[in-house]
Amino acid sequence: MQVIIVGAGIGGLSAALSLALAGHEVMILESASALAEIGAGVQMTPNATKYFWKWGLGPDILERAVLPNSFNILRGVNGDVLGQVPFKDFESRYGAPYIVIHRADIHQILHKHAIAAGVCLALSSKVIKYDFETGSVQLANGEELHADLVVAVDGINSFARGSFLDQTGDGLEKTGWAAYRTMAPVETIKANPRTAHLVAEHNCNCWVGDGKLVMTYMIKNSQMLNIVLSHPDNVDTIDWTSEQYHAEIKRLYGEWDPLLRELLSMTDSDIQNWPIYQVRSLPRWISKSGKFVLMGDAAHAMAFYLSMGVSMAVEDAEALTECISLQQKTDRSLEQAMAVFEKVRKERAEAVKDASLHAGNILQLPQGLEQEVRDRSLKDDESSIRTFKGNDFYATRTSYGIADQEIRDWCYGYDVIEKVRAEWH
Repeated sequence: MQVIIVGAGIGGLSAALSLALAGHEVMILESASALAEIGAGVQMTPNATKYFWKWGLGPDILERAVLPNSFNILRGVNGDVLGQVPFKDFESRYGAPYIVIHRADIHQILHKHAIAAGVCLALSSKVIKYDFETGSVQLANGEELHADLVVAVDGINSFARGSFLDQTGDGLEKTGWAAYRTMAPVETIKANPRTAHLVAEHNCNCWVGDGKLVMTYMIKNSQMLNIVLSHPDNVDTIDWTSEQYHAEIKRLYGEWDPLLRELLSMTDSDIQNWPIYQVRSLPRWISKSGKFVLMGDAAHAMAFYLSMGVSMAVEDAEALTECISLQQKTDRSLEQAMAVFEKVRKERAEAVKDASLHAGNILQLPQGLEQEVRDRSLKDDESSIRTFKGNDFYATRTSYGIADQEIRDWCYGYDVIEKVRAEWH
């Protein structure tokens, strides 16, 4: 099958690699003149890394990634441990490890493997028009390209989504949260005897408190500490100087754990503020003919509080490949195959999106009874397990995502191939 993929981010490259390894002819159209994945650290969960390993990326990833020992949830004001999730059993339980890696590193690895698999990458190829029912696109230079399937993986600010579902506007909605992002040199942190233990081993540390949190983990061959500071999305920082950013962080977290405050004073990189948006539930992802589909953040961008956004795009990629493979083995149409894809992926993505935002709200609860219940459940994640029906459960319970064994299993133990085959039959 001939497939055009629009967008060469992590989601687009994942889809391209998965399809190419299955024998399809794949072209990626990227509007930028060069590949340069922006951002900092990203956490990759086992439901995605197992497909990276399947695609042969494992050795390259292990050269650049960090496999943390545990996820530690700490009380913001004093650093007391509220809960801890060891990662040592993840590979045996879920079939792949939980990793942290710089976004640019995983992007480069995917790009290398996609090209080696025969993917054609066309840079400076901006799509300005789609024919959703015939599987064709028009580029800014006037060229028209045709394929059996067009896959739009063009990110949260997707042009394809706005064109395909013009009645939904930009399709975005605010979550109410934003995040300052920065980094600190691990060497500097180690040189301070009061903070050295924070980077003595590879851990994800998350300080939580009233309406804010701070997440840290090492990236870049353990040379840099990635720092994400979540806060209410109630300030316009577009014209801020570096001094203003530092002053605001000092004010916002000024009454918190002294060790954390000392850590934050060591940042030597630019600080950026990222309002956290999500894509609202869309009426559909596929065209009537099945020749066009939205995927990745274009279809289901979500808050980062379960670290599942990138992993969901990887699940999309493998689900798409499986749907096409099943279609080619039967007498079913492409339209029917893509309907299976949409059914399986839309339900899963919307449930994870709701659970992700809920997880952020739970971590940043104000003082009160709900916070106390959360803290008790963090001490013993088995104590919060209850009988439930449907996906709404994960967006209503008081325990926090990764610290809840049942939610971990729901997130990381998911088998997208199994789900596609069950829906197909």
